[in-house]
Amino acid sequence: MTQATKFDPRLAPITQHVKSMASPQAFYSEKAEQRFERVNGVVTLYRFDDIIKINRHPAILGNGGQGGSFGNDNPLIPLEIDGEDHKKWRKLLDPIFGPKQMAPLEAQIRTLAGELIDKFISQGAADLHDDFCVPLPSLTFLRLVGAPIEDLDFFIDFKNGVIHPEGDTVEEMEANMAVAGGKLLEYFVKFLAERRQDTEQKDDVIAVLLRSEVDGKPIEELDLLNIMFLLMFAGLDTVTSSLSCIFAWLGQHPEERDRLVADRSLLPAAIEEIVRYESPVPSGQRFATEDIDLGDGLVIKAGEAIHAIWAAANVDPTHYDNPLEVDFSRGRAPNMVFASGTHRCLGSHLARMELRTALDEILNRIPDFTVPEPEKLVYDNVSVRTVTKLPVSFTAG
Repeated sequence: MTQATKFDPRLAPITQHVKSMASPQAFYSEKAEQRFERVNGVVTLYRFDDIIKINRHPAILGNGGQGGSFGNDNPLIPLEIDGEDHKKWRKLLDPIFGPKQMAPLEAQIRTLAGELIDKFISQGAADLHDDFCVPLPSLTFLRLVGAPIEDLDFFIDFKNGVIHPEGDTVEEMEANMAVAGGKLLEYFVKFLAERRQDTEQKDDVIAVLLRSEVDGKPIEELDLLNIMFLLMFAGLDTVTSSLSCIFAWLGQHPEERDRLVADRSLLPAAIEEIVRYESPVPSGQRFATEDIDLGDGLVIKAGEAIHAIWAAANVDPTHYDNPLEVDFSRGRAPNMVFASGTHRCLGSHLARMELRTALDEILNRIPDFTVPEPEKLVYDNVSVRTVTKLPVSFTAG
């Protein structure tokens, strides 16, 4: 695969190198010892401290520094905007996805998890990716947003089209993303018009946005579309990926799984530690608007694209003791799972709650689940790290 003038992390050499690796952590950790590489105008950063500085630096732009990246020419809100505009939109959106707003969803997630497990528990085997990891967060998110759950397959196709586009060059990938993105924009133009005519008082995300004001006036149509565009692929992907990584790891480490079965108070720390090690979102891109000195001779030059490898930062031996060991006693040490700084993940509170609730229900219902044949696990590490084939076995109930 080849890059063009526009940098796309999915085509980066490091991404292609690890794209199907089951265990890339040692490779990433070695890269962190190297610290950085500079190739064709792109600086690839591997160390935790360097990436933290970049993420927090006012002269750094986020994903939108080189224009739209997901089949939409308009900047996605808030991912692809920076500066004061970014702060303005985060002020509106952060409370909508805050901990208090997410807490009431836990009971719904637990019920849905139970219903999904009911469908396969009598069989003593399942593919947890298809049977659980995809439908649980996807249906949860559609209900939260207020989008029709009967259109789940359409939204999943859109998500796959913009996160995993086909193509061997940036140009081919962008063309395919544009097709998927165009279909979603057409869908939401019609759907938002219908929702505006709905007189029923609702509290889903779309209803809140339709009632909200920015700069003293209702949110403009184009801004609403750009918010929905981002929410629909971000909300349908990362929790699925994280769940698949957690279940695959625990299914291969039954002693650690049994510790969680016996002591659920370990769940928050265990989830944080497993996702630190697995890094479901392996990297992000940033752009420098001025020279930035990171110390010890490393200077990011104005105009350079930056490929920040969260997965390397999460196993950086200069930052963590024994980074390649999954240690539940490490607790909730800072990590790069949900990025950091200005562009930290908007949905992190929802994601953590979903992961905890889903794992809790799996441990309740199929506590002895295991991966009987690890060689049959299929990993995809491009864009997100997902176990796309996740066969497990357990005692039938």
